[in-house]
This record gives sequence, structure tokens and C-alpha cells, in this order.
Amino acid sequence: MDEVVEAVEKAKKEWEETYSKAQQHVKAIQDYDAKSSSSSSVSLPRLNGLAQDCLALLQSLQFQLDLLAPQLPTDDQLKSALRLLDSWKQLYHEYIFLFFLSPLIIFLINTNLCVLFGISLRASLRNANLQAKANMRKAAQQEVLLSFYFICFVLKI
Repeated sequence: MDEVVEAVEKAKKEWEETYSKAQQHVKAIQDYDAKSSSSSSVSLPRLNGLAQDCLALLQSLQFQLDLLAPQLPTDDQLKSALRLLDSWKQLYHEYIFLFFLSPLIIFLINTNLCVLFGISLRASLRNANLQAKANMRKAAQQEVLLSFYFICFVLKI
């Protein structure tokens, strides 16, 4: 097998692994709350850093495929690589688009205007962080409330 074809296959495999990891990190951020922070060794900033690292690697793999595609030996392989590159770029841009515009998307969802824009509602890093903050705030409020009840109970005794 040609070296260029092997490099393209390696990039494909690495893209799939990295994209899967990025989705896992976003899911972990969405599910993050104060209770999970005490039981887990991974902090919210660490999860954000891991997700950002995955996004940077995805962009690097796009660049790598862009350089390798013209060097492929056959036209069919070239066309296939270019279609794959376009799909990667589309996935990456959707991901980044949702990352930066998630507050707008939340507004659109709440006002049912998302149908007008045809936005596919995918988990984004920004939405995940907003969800994590809400979870932490809720857990902190519950802890304060429990502390208050405990103090009241102790004072009655």
C-alpha cells in the first residue's frame, strides 16, 4: 500500500477516535455538578481543556488530509478524500458554530424559532458548560438548605 494512502487511513482512524472523545468530554461537561467534582478527580476546567484539545486535533487532522489528498495515486481516491474532507469540515464548523452561538440557540429553542433557521441541535461545549454551572448552582443551593435545616434541628434540641 502506498505511504500516502496509509497516512490518509491513519488520519481517518484518528479523526473518528478524536471526534468520539470530544463528544464524550462534552457529555461529561453537561453532566458535571458539584457532587461529581468531589467524587471524581477531573475538574470542570480540565474537562474544558480536554475538549478544546480535541477540537484543535480535529482541525489539525483536517489540515493533514487537505495536504495528503492531492498526493493520492488515483482520481477515485482523491475524490473520496475530498468528500471526506468536506464532511469533516462541515462537522467541525457545526460544532464550532454551536459552541460560539449556543446562547442564541437557547433563545431560539425557547422561542421556537429554531425551525426557521434549520439548526441541528447538537451538544455543544458552551451548552455543556452552562448546564454544568446550573448543576453546580443547584447542588450548592441544596447544600445550603440542608445545612440550614441541620442547624435548625440542632438548635431545637
